[in-house]
Amino acid sequence: MLRTVDADSHVEESEATWAHLDAEFADRRPRVIRVPDAPWLMGFDALWWIDGHTYPRPRGHGASIYSSPPLSTRARGKRFSVESQSLSDLDARIRDLDRFGLDVQVLFPTVFLEPLSADVRFEAALMRSYNTWIAERCAASRGRLKHVAVLPLRSPHDAVAETRRAAEQGAVGLAVFGTAGQMLLHDRALDPVYAEAQRQRLPLCVHVGWSHPGLNQSADSIYSAQLLGFTLPVLMGFFSIVGGGVLDRFPDLKVGFFEAGIGWLPYWIERMDHYFHVDAPGPISALPARPPSEYLRGGQLYFTCEGDERLLPLALELVGDDQVMGSADMPHAELRENTMEEIRERTDLAEPTKQKLLAANAVRFFSL
Repeated sequence: MLRTVDADSHVEESEATWAHLDAEFADRRPRVIRVPDAPWLMGFDALWWIDGHTYPRPRGHGASIYSSPPLSTRARGKRFSVESQSLSDLDARIRDLDRFGLDVQVLFPTVFLEPLSADVRFEAALMRSYNTWIAERCAASRGRLKHVAVLPLRSPHDAVAETRRAAEQGAVGLAVFGTAGQMLLHDRALDPVYAEAQRQRLPLCVHVGWSHPGLNQSADSIYSAQLLGFTLPVLMGFFSIVGGGVLDRFPDLKVGFFEAGIGWLPYWIERMDHYFHVDAPGPISALPARPPSEYLRGGQLYFTCEGDERLLPLALELVGDDQVMGSADMPHAELRENTMEEIRERTDLAEPTKQKLLAANAVRFFSL
């Protein structure tokens, strides 16, 4: 029996990630560049060079920060080895799991936390290469590592095909972000993707990320980029999935919301209910079939939480304790390496609830 399942951690991609890139795009393969003696990069001095642009971008409007590729000063200063971060040494990563008492870890990508190209066909090819690579690494982990496949939602046709391939490669979920560029997740152009996900019984995992270009460009610092450009799309995604009718159209689709905590849910669901009643349903209404709060306990919606969130008990009152999961976010800078222990030590949660957050709910969501 699994005692602890980390529902959301990450891999820091390396040049090996692009080994499966389609021949058509081989000359555009992402390359690592190093920028020594650049203190303004704040230690993010190893970057991806993709189509003439660098990723991440630690300064200015549209800023982003992460340690992929894991060769920067910032990455090398972490408590995890480069080999563990990049999965080039699976035993090193498994030792890190053992160190933090994790039986199984579900892995998300890092570099795709922001769009990588205006060419959606090229971005889809990058995602295909990543998905093949991560599937191979997890398959060799003796059951300790599972992966979610990232979907190119800005190219719905490619996303449908990649959903089928993800099922064949053993993915336990499908990673998307709160928007598909400027397109909201309830846009009918994405319905074929959701239909295929439902058919393949793969849950949709809406993760924080810099997915909306307008929010990205409005942010003028790392602080605003993290709080606005990075986090707000998850709330937008929740609106789309519930308020945009996705759950009505796909009643067997499971959807999770990752790395935004859960403290936002009481406020957001109350606002959504408020405007649902103000804008009463009618013959030309675009509202969901029921008040948004009525979807919370239907078994389709899941959330990750932080171990120290003060509003966790209130959120559990709303959604119940069968649909909330713990996550460690290894090896990112905002890592909550003690989050599972923090859940265990809480005095405001019953022991059966703690066990659900630590493992049982993730087992159910990901069908582990």
